[in-house]
Amino acid sequence: MQRRLFIHAGGFDPVEPDRLDHRLVGGLTRFAALWGIEAHASAPELSPDGRAMRWDVDAQGPNWKTETRYIVLRWDDRIAHYTKIPWWRKVVDGFSALLHFTFNGTIFRYFAANARYGMFVLYPFLLLALFAVLAFFAGRWIASTGFPLAALVGTLFGLGLFVTLLRWAGNYFHLYFALSDWRFAADVAQGKAPGFDDCLDEFAGEVLAAVRQADYDEIILSGVSLGGVVMAETLARALERDPSLGRRKNLVFLTIGSSILKIGLHPRAVSLKKAVARVSVEPDLFWIEYQSKVDPINFFRTNPVEWMGLPAVGRPIVKTIRLRETLKPEEYRYLKVNFLRLHRQFAMPNTRRYFYDFFLICFGPMPLQQRVELGARATATIGLDGSYRGVPAPRGPARAAAAE
Repeated sequence: MQRRLFIHAGGFDPVEPDRLDHRLVGGLTRFAALWGIEAHASAPELSPDGRAMRWDVDAQGPNWKTETRYIVLRWDDRIAHYTKIPWWRKVVDGFSALLHFTFNGTIFRYFAANARYGMFVLYPFLLLALFAVLAFFAGRWIASTGFPLAALVGTLFGLGLFVTLLRWAGNYFHLYFALSDWRFAADVAQGKAPGFDDCLDEFAGEVLAAVRQADYDEIILSGVSLGGVVMAETLARALERDPSLGRRKNLVFLTIGSSILKIGLHPRAVSLKKAVARVSVEPDLFWIEYQSKVDPINFFRTNPVEWMGLPAVGRPIVKTIRLRETLKPEEYRYLKVNFLRLHRQFAMPNTRRYFYDFFLICFGPMPLQQRVELGARATATIGLDGSYRGVPAPRGPARAAAAE
């Protein structure tokens, strides 16, 4: 039986505890059906300060069993500071943040690192321009009709239409969410995000307490999207408090769909750069990052350590995946037009068998480091009946060498 500790930090995506539990339970149902296994979660336990939510998850096949203490670090209150404000404040704060990223050259560094991410940054500007053009031509058409006060009516109509589009269509196209996210990113990079530093200190304490609570065969600290920033900072602070944490041979740092460079390419991101530098040189730490080309919100085929100007140390190991292969074709066709939901797929259950499966990493029988080494062959380690077939023999010359 394998015992695993899995601690996860989500991205800029506030999720209430009930919904978190619903996601996990529903995800386990789909995960079990896909791989022909059994998986069950205990009732959730929320820490008194609401910072951590914990489950004990049992998963098993005919010849294997895992017990996973699954913990989600919650920073919803820090996100709420940016999302629970009037819509017009989101517009003003968000676009001022984007202009800040433009004038200090960060957006140009995004394009240098990954052009698709650079285009993603321009999305709010393009949406604003589209609303302005539609409002302008609608107002101009009314002004050209020639009836009394047509020019004034056309101007007022155009302005009203622009505000209406900004208010209602902007919400539909995730404009407010994106603008809140950029305001938060600008504040984090400059060390101005209210309460965020204290939150990271609390997370470091939570990690150390969880690690000391029991003996585990594998300890995985995971972050998706901006959760990668959260976990990098958390891990660095935990290592400063207890350097022995880094000497554990079973410690793994997992970043998926990471937005580390979203903050790290900002010229004033001193705290994150120090944290990543600290984590990257930990000799016994296994750091793996998964990226996907189809997702515009991650930096595809980039090494965050090297792009932040830090010494190249071979960490993280960067692997690319095809998110379309994690989903049934009809599901992928639906999700590929919803870039936010597609981005979340990194940490959601698969509906097709594929070597990358977040739930299999969390609750399956194989250690993540071994899974990374196997690559695509890891899919075949679980039989159709849910049995664990073990590590397949190496191919080619390596097979012969192993036989000798």
